[in-house]
Amino acid sequence: MLQEQTYKEWAITASQEGNLVRKKEAVTVEFPLRLQVNGRLLVNLLCTPSHLEDLVVGFLYSEGLIADGGDILDLKIYDSTAEVKVRGETVAPEGWVPWIATGCGQNVVWSGPSRGKCPWEIKISSQLRVSHQGVTRLIQMLQRSSVLYQKTRGVHAAALATPEEIFIFREDIGRHNAVDKIIGRVLRDGLDVEDKLLLTTGRMSSEVVIKAARLGVPLVVSRSVPSDYAIWLAENFEITLVGFVRGSNFKIYTHNRRIV
Repeated sequence: MLQEQTYKEWAITASQEGNLVRKKEAVTVEFPLRLQVNGRLLVNLLCTPSHLEDLVVGFLYSEGLIADGGDILDLKIYDSTAEVKVRGETVAPEGWVPWIATGCGQNVVWSGPSRGKCPWEIKISSQLRVSHQGVTRLIQMLQRSSVLYQKTRGVHAAALATPEEIFIFREDIGRHNAVDKIIGRVLRDGLDVEDKLLLTTGRMSSEVVIKAARLGVPLVVSRSVPSDYAIWLAENFEITLVGFVRGSNFKIYTHNRRIV
């Protein structure tokens, strides 16, 4: 697997109490990954160059181009290119309209729903329960795990967790990429997520809720806040949204039965 340096040291000039000071600064690497699927260029992904196989698998799943990890027949990454062979067709189905996502940059999303209709009739019936203390403890663990963020202040983090601990953690310059890296790892390992939480440092937009719903995650927690569309989708998907976690306080936006 290609594993590039995730940050670089740059010489900068900092203004400190009115004085200009030359110093070294750790800066997040933004890496262009060409994703070729079944011999054709699908997209160029700007990302943090770590756990790239997870990112590719998660991205393809999130965009509806694979149904599960078994649809990946071959995956090779070399230089700045990922070559993937998947089952079936990889172009957007006729009649689908590309959406421009709210993530960093002008992300094109092919799996976006229409606002008037809840897509795929997904209902998450998980009996997962998490304590108030568990929610705040997991977010604290997420922040402590974010080594690259602590060094650069330039990435988002995501994690899959049980009510007690984090067991998959990923960082990326893009908040959607960080979540897709989690999704890709779940699919590659064949993990059951009906009793798991998705943690993120990023804003809970509709895209993040849709990713969680397609994967089957019943509870999403973030330090940030959701959009109204994310709340509407989570209500229909029966996903619990918890946001604005600050110290021992947080807000439950949907399906509060899972927080005890």
